[in-house]
Amino acid sequence: MTRPLDDNERLLPVDAVRGIAMFFIGVSHISFYLINDSGILATHARAIGFVATPNFLLMSGLACGYQLAHAPTTGTALRIVDRGLFALLVGHLLVTASLVYVVPPGTAFEHIVITDSIGALLCMAPLLKHASAQRLLWVGGTVFSLSSLFALSWHPTTGAQILLGALLLSVNDGGMPDIGWTSPTLPYMGIFLVGVGLGRLIYDCRREGRVAALSVRLAVAGSVAVVAALAVNVGRHFVKPLLMSHFAPKNWADVVLTTINIRHDAPPTLTYGLFYGGIGVALVGFLGMLPRRDPDTFLVRMARLAAVVGQASFVSYVAQQWLIDFVPIWVGFDSWLTPATCPLYLVVTTVIMFWVARAWGSWQANRYMTLGLKPGSQWADSRVPLFVGAALLVVFLNVMALVNAPRLTPGKLALVPPNPYPWAPAKVAGLQ
Repeated sequence: MTRPLDDNERLLPVDAVRGIAMFFIGVSHISFYLINDSGILATHARAIGFVATPNFLLMSGLACGYQLAHAPTTGTALRIVDRGLFALLVGHLLVTASLVYVVPPGTAFEHIVITDSIGALLCMAPLLKHASAQRLLWVGGTVFSLSSLFALSWHPTTGAQILLGALLLSVNDGGMPDIGWTSPTLPYMGIFLVGVGLGRLIYDCRREGRVAALSVRLAVAGSVAVVAALAVNVGRHFVKPLLMSHFAPKNWADVVLTTINIRHDAPPTLTYGLFYGGIGVALVGFLGMLPRRDPDTFLVRMARLAAVVGQASFVSYVAQQWLIDFVPIWVGFDSWLTPATCPLYLVVTTVIMFWVARAWGSWQANRYMTLGLKPGSQWADSRVPLFVGAALLVVFLNVMALVNAPRLTPGKLALVPPNPYPWAPAKVAGLQ
């Protein structure tokens, strides 16, 4: 039986980029507290945070592809599926519970979060065991491009179309009352498949001793993608007057202008994927070129610090969710978070997240992120249907809640009160 990868075989660039993505998730989430002071600043902070999601997906796919290339067996696929089901079931509860004060009352557990998307995508592992790197890259790019273009040009009208558009493409023309439920699942799948292909490619090159050449190619390819996306986005401002002369609501000109807009993430556009995904690919390439034999190199030390968070990305994400989305409102100092204090609080949460990740790694606690689907276990065969059924039940219940949302919102499942300190003068809970 093949063994899983140990810590010595982990990819430093992948873990480092995943750790960097964790920081930018914090940038994106803390922008919520800037809305009342400066909507423009909040928008810019959220746009900077866009670096996180595509690269979290890309690195998760890359790690999955690398593991499958290292050991293309049913046991490896089962371990990945086990981790995916854990993210879908346990991760969903841990992450959405932190949203109780920032979403309409009673709707927190219905929201789709990034761990849900990654969990569902990891469950595809058995279908990807023998797919070649080139095929995965082409299929991933095609799925992302076609689904993005279709989502931008499609305007669902029936109830079933509205539901599918929200769940698969993040299309929301106002028919979905719970905006957080929308998710660009198909474009996310395209990004994930590209990551799986890159993971296989990196494994093949490492085995053949060509990793240095591949790192250069990745750095160049990612940089070219970023520059191309920027060029197209700048060109958008020059072609916009021409297109506006033919502009009508929801016509082809609208689709073109949105497609070349870097900052449009729901659904993600082609330039969004090229720019933010290109940053991740370039970083993997540049970090792969670092002379890791010299541990005193500043960039290597920084990469290793980021990798501490990346190796414990799940618990880092959960910790950050609670520190940023829950604690300030629960304690009552959310109104203290202004453009002057938000950066300081972001630094504090980042430091806490790092030490949580470091402790998690020292305890080797990733081994606890499992539902028990261990290869060779006598219970594995019986537990697979059980946990898959549980995940499907969660999805079914959430879909039913979404379908019935017009009748149930806002009082549904109101187990947690709304924000106890809605932008009131900051104070510690229970104290004046």
